[in-house]
Amino acid sequence: MGIKTALITGANAGIGLATAKALAQRSFDLILLCRNEQKGLDAQAEVRKANPAVRVDLLTVDLADGDSVSRAAEKIKSDYTRLNVLINNAGYTPAAIEFTADGIEKSFYANHIGHFILTYRLLDLLKKTAAQTGDARIISLSSGAHALGRKARFFRHIETLSSWAAYGDDKLANLLFAKAAARQLAGTGITSYSVHPGAVRTNFGSDTPGLLGQVFRLAGPFMRTPEVGAQTSVFLASAPLKSIGERNNGAYFADSRPKAPSNRDATDENADWLWERTLAYVV
Repeated sequence: MGIKTALITGANAGIGLATAKALAQRSFDLILLCRNEQKGLDAQAEVRKANPAVRVDLLTVDLADGDSVSRAAEKIKSDYTRLNVLINNAGYTPAAIEFTADGIEKSFYANHIGHFILTYRLLDLLKKTAAQTGDARIISLSSGAHALGRKARFFRHIETLSSWAAYGDDKLANLLFAKAAARQLAGTGITSYSVHPGAVRTNFGSDTPGLLGQVFRLAGPFMRTPEVGAQTSVFLASAPLKSIGERNNGAYFADSRPKAPSNRDATDENADWLWERTLAYVV
């Protein structure tokens, strides 16, 4: 089957960097998508040290900018003949609630819509890889915070939205997207999963003001290391499908096992609705 290639968004730090290093050690070639070029270059050098024999490429992309995402996807399709695993790992928490020109809360755009555009534009490459190897995978980082999300708030301009609510909405959308992708891509050889990495000690949310930022900062010493937090993503990226379980396509995973979602909005109907609604942003 040859060397596998994995693409990881937000690979410059935290869970993304730990995932990249673990997959490099398993002889995956890697494409790192990072927002900050210098941080990306530092991460690229660190991943190369984990296994100098693998290819580690870097692309800078702003997931809150659909045009930036589309350009990155086109370059990937022109430069690569295979993509075995796409890991939608990047997470963004704004310093304050902001809205795009279209009225979409900025973190929802970056965490859900940007990843949707990236995935959708790479589907041909994923399908080609699945046809050749029998297997391609999409892994989306959600969180236990999906329990705070509400489908009714998606795509709405709500000035009074709190950081907690926005974060929960994003994580619920990530879970629903993974479920929808499994349903939409049934029969293509592509499988899709969402992941709760656990409470992980990273810089994520450290500059967020208010109660949410305070929680991230105070809880830091009691959280998992990024390496432990990455274990479920690494398992879903590298384990044989029989170890994951065919019936678990579209499932939400924690500690490398399927877990029931903790939100009544996490339904197939809402997943299908979100997929169709987000298609409007594929530019």
